[in-house]
Amino acid sequence: MRKLFIFIFISLWTIGNATAERLSDKAQVSLLTCGKGNELYAQFGHTAIRVSDPALDIDVVYNYGMFNFNTPNFYMKFVKGLTDYQLGIDFTVDFVMRYREREIPVWEQTLNLTQEGKQQIFDALMTNYLPENRFYRYNFIYDNCATRPRDMIEQVFGGQIDYRSEHPETETFRDLIGQYVGKDSWEKFGIDFLIGSPADVVATPRERMFLPIELMNYLQIARQSNGTAVVTEKTTVVDLPEKETDTPYLSPLLVSFLFMIVVFLLSFFFSSRRLLWLDMLLFSAAGILGVILFYLANFSLHPLVSPNYNLLWIQPLHLLFVLLLPFRRLYKILVWYQILNALAILLALSGFLFLPQKFNLAFLPLMLAILIRAIQFIRLQELFTHLQDEKDLNN
Repeated sequence: MRKLFIFIFISLWTIGNATAERLSDKAQVSLLTCGKGNELYAQFGHTAIRVSDPALDIDVVYNYGMFNFNTPNFYMKFVKGLTDYQLGIDFTVDFVMRYREREIPVWEQTLNLTQEGKQQIFDALMTNYLPENRFYRYNFIYDNCATRPRDMIEQVFGGQIDYRSEHPETETFRDLIGQYVGKDSWEKFGIDFLIGSPADVVATPRERMFLPIELMNYLQIARQSNGTAVVTEKTTVVDLPEKETDTPYLSPLLVSFLFMIVVFLLSFFFSSRRLLWLDMLLFSAAGILGVILFYLANFSLHPLVSPNYNLLWIQPLHLLFVLLLPFRRLYKILVWYQILNALAILLALSGFLFLPQKFNLAFLPLMLAILIRAIQFIRLQELFTHLQDEKDLNN
């Protein structure tokens, strides 16, 4: 009950006057970093800010990572890049307990702040918690639960923070994401499909901090302009080993390779006329995925999605091919389409070497499977032409 009264007090205080209360000299402001969870959105970790003041009986966590799946049109807004997250307040004991129950490690870094610096962060958090301020437009790379605390910390230190790095960073955004979801996981397969060439730019130290654990590591070695450390102490709040990313038994590379083998065998043992159903299924699936990819690349506000060279082999025009497939009199047009499609796939295949986008290795067998069917369709039209010529000669 005492905690409930404290929470009500903080909420009313925030709504009424965000900067009315002064923290005591016993107050501490720290950064909480949570490790990887099982859900996709939790596999990248989480960051929150803890404010504790024994004199005021306050120990709360400010969390910029709250969102609601039940928001109207949530998934459509997510695809468009219009997802709104919000700042929430929770009691530290409850926040930590949830992560302990989920078996996720939690670390705490106490920030080396002056009394005025602590007050500045506290006031900013309370102001951000006002109903008109607590919602913000989420951006996975540039505006998320980790970048907001980082920006707040930098502002308190006047932007004079040296994120000294012992070694030059060479990893791209795609590389960093792969470290958290796994090199050959289905999550990596899907992400590599959706994000384009901007993901293959080397991330600067500050850009790497969109990942909570990267932020924690950089703050641990960061220095203020006067040479003093930004973090005075790091402790383990929930002591559990970091979760390893398991490679699935049926990995994307294995599944795509087996799929290519099946397409090759069917194409070798059966005539193209008997495999029109396969072409309809294959190009329908590729066309639907192409529509999604085209929309993301051209209309979504998500970062890193455009340009996307996967559109060379997965494209919406495959659906038009399927729609026109039943009309034999249009086969010459469809053959020319498949010739252009084959050239585009060959360009994508060569793109493994020179295009400014790194393709997932599991895409290679899928490209070859589509290429096989494109070539077979071209050969089918040659067969029809040959039969027609024989018919004309007989007449």
